[in-house]
Amino acid sequence: MDWNRTKTILILTFLVFNIFLASDLYKKQTDISGLEQQNQLTLDEQLKDLNVTYDNDPSLQSKKMAFISGNVHYFTDKEEKTLEENTSQDITLNGRKLISTLKKPFPISDPDAPSAYSIFLETYVYEGGKYQYYRKDSNDPNIVYFTETHEDKPLYSQDSGMVIVTLEDDKVVSYTQTYLNLEKIVKERKIDPISETIGLLVSQQDIRAYDKVEDVSIGYYTVTSEDERDTFVFVPTWRVVVENKKDDPPGLRYYYVNAIEKTVFSDSEENADNDTEEEEESNDKTVDPDSSTPQSSTGD
Repeated sequence: MDWNRTKTILILTFLVFNIFLASDLYKKQTDISGLEQQNQLTLDEQLKDLNVTYDNDPSLQSKKMAFISGNVHYFTDKEEKTLEENTSQDITLNGRKLISTLKKPFPISDPDAPSAYSIFLETYVYEGGKYQYYRKDSNDPNIVYFTETHEDKPLYSQDSGMVIVTLEDDKVVSYTQTYLNLEKIVKERKIDPISETIGLLVSQQDIRAYDKVEDVSIGYYTVTSEDERDTFVFVPTWRVVVENKKDDPPGLRYYYVNAIEKTVFSDSEENADNDTEEEEESNDKTVDPDSSTPQSSTGD
């Protein structure tokens, strides 16, 4: 046997086999890339065919986020005293709620501008810098909701971690506050891009013909019911606000899409308004602006 010749043949055989594997791998990667591009084009085409208006904001691309937990904060007499001494307000503590009446109403230069409330929040509210504008009550424009944030990302559709402000003549006259102590509980994970979220809502017919995607944002959502529990778990969530002028009656639709597991929860503005009315009748205005019993579904 010519060992050198045999060795040369084996080397050439392995070389050809490796070239084949590399070529096959490259082809598969090219096919996958082409498929992803085709899927994106298909989504764009679907939106065009449905006459859906959607502003694909490049800043809302894939990021990494962690699950977080929120422990209910019970306000102390010391915190009450500090706020009363440093600001002109009368405070009543009711367990997890802080209820304040301002001795001198605080003027808001432009009640429709979220930034106009910044000084009030930072001056009068416990950890007020951690809250951001959420929206006005749909039944009463003099009631304004502010939600707590974690690393500048809001908590969606829940009662805890909320400041609810009451205005009179464009001045803050009172507010109710709840607060959560937030922290990360798992390692950060890559979240789904917004394009996949929009595609999921289209495939489930949550986004329909002539819809307009009014707003898209990233934050945190919990499916835990609002009861007397002290700890909540929040997951990274896309919030998609949709409106269709042809709906009867017209109104905003809110979809909360788990940015990791593709679970969809939806709320309607009508349900939120009904909840607010019920809370007002019981003289307790700490209802969440989007709260209702959520309807859920899971994408494939």
